[in-house]
Amino acid sequence: MKFTKKTPQEILKTNKTAILNFQNLYSVYLFNKIPIFQKAIMSPNNIIFPDGRILSFFLNTRQVRGPSFTRDFFENKINEKQKHFFIGDKNIKWNKLQEKYPKLKNIKTYVPPYAKTTFKDQEIEKIVMQLKKSKPDYVWVCIGNPKQEILANQLFKEYLAFYFNVGAAIDFLVGRKKEIPLIFRRMGLEWFYRLVTDFKYSWRKVWRSLLGLWYLRNIEVEK
Repeated sequence: MKFTKKTPQEILKTNKTAILNFQNLYSVYLFNKIPIFQKAIMSPNNIIFPDGRILSFFLNTRQVRGPSFTRDFFENKINEKQKHFFIGDKNIKWNKLQEKYPKLKNIKTYVPPYAKTTFKDQEIEKIVMQLKKSKPDYVWVCIGNPKQEILANQLFKEYLAFYFNVGAAIDFLVGRKKEIPLIFRRMGLEWFYRLVTDFKYSWRKVWRSLLGLWYLRNIEVEK
């Protein structure tokens, strides 16, 4: 797994298209357990940023959180001519996102059916058709890791654009989910907050994140 020391802003300035991935220790664990995820995220055009504080500390590079990038993009990088395509959950209130960011005018949304890890070929074809029809500049994939990374790479082969795999970032922005308090994020204790506040749902993911520490020896950092 190869992380970059560049910022997303640098990538957006220098690249015409790319897939931006924000990965944490849980992602590192999945990378070593799911071959199709490993193949997808290591294919050309993928840029990987360290999303977690602990991971960025071990890599000696800056932390780049997916939600923080998304918020900054909507606040500072939007113009009304841009076309955006969002792939996400049916319960996301897209109108709230547009109300919060008035310049976000030209958007299309798509709600894929449930899939555990990968989507059927027919579903991929359906999304590609929508992309080619709407011709977005930016594609936001908000369906969770590793599913979103696998899907983004499948779509990229058929339609070139900037793809942002940002997980629950949109949920945070529209208030559907509560973001972890800043103090826990700064201390690198997001995992602890999740464990305490939602043990039943989070314990397995936290445990796998801790196992991800074992695989740090296989990680590279590109300048």
